[in-house]
Amino acid sequence: MIRAFLLRRLWLWKNRLIPSIFLFLFMPIILFIMISIPLKNIIRFSISGVPYDIWVFPGLIFIIGSLGLYPIIYREIFDLRVHRKVLLNIALAPFSKSQLVFGNLCISVLEALTMCLFSIFIYFSIVSIPLNTINLLFLMFCLVIYLFLIGNIYILLSISIDAITTMILSSFIFIIFIIFGNGFLIEFSFFPSFIESVLKYNPISFSQQCYQRFVSTGYFDWTFISIQIILIYILFLLNGFLLKRKLRQ
Repeated sequence: MIRAFLLRRLWLWKNRLIPSIFLFLFMPIILFIMISIPLKNIIRFSISGVPYDIWVFPGLIFIIGSLGLYPIIYREIFDLRVHRKVLLNIALAPFSKSQLVFGNLCISVLEALTMCLFSIFIYFSIVSIPLNTINLLFLMFCLVIYLFLIGNIYILLSISIDAITTMILSSFIFIIFIIFGNGFLIEFSFFPSFIESVLKYNPISFSQQCYQRFVSTGYFDWTFISIQIILIYILFLLNGFLLKRKLRQ
């Protein structure tokens, strides 16, 4: 099943090659120019004394993954379902709805992860970052966990909402929260103490916190990772159940 979804995505890439390459090339560069450079002149250093352009590097990669993942899931789950296109035909295949969710999610995460890897190499060519192999592998691990969690939330929105306007507004609010409310660009300590406490214990931010803690202290936070994996599994089951109900209507 995953192979079938992969071949379909490759076919879509082949037929939309120029827009896809444009997205891969320019999104990380635009984010770097519009976010990293201006904020570097304002913040300069993180609270721990790390230069801002080095500290913000993983946050930018997480943001790129979030932005790259959204249009894939929006099209595959929301657009095809609302407009009664391919998804209804795929649903007739001898697979459970949870398997359909899992297949779509895996391929979407793989595509977003490829975009993140490409962005890492672009960022390395612009900024000198002291990142060893272990830290890079751990960043990839945290990124995969994060993308599966975010992907499940995107799928939940895509299944639960039927109106296009509501979907766009909800997605916009959620993406704004992802960018500014998870410590990707601004450290939690810059927020008022109550908001800081709330944001720190937001599961979406756990991957970023785990990576920063691992890089600075070498500590692997199993608690945060375990919570995220449990949430991914719960959301996965919920999405399969909701998709089954929606396709019956």
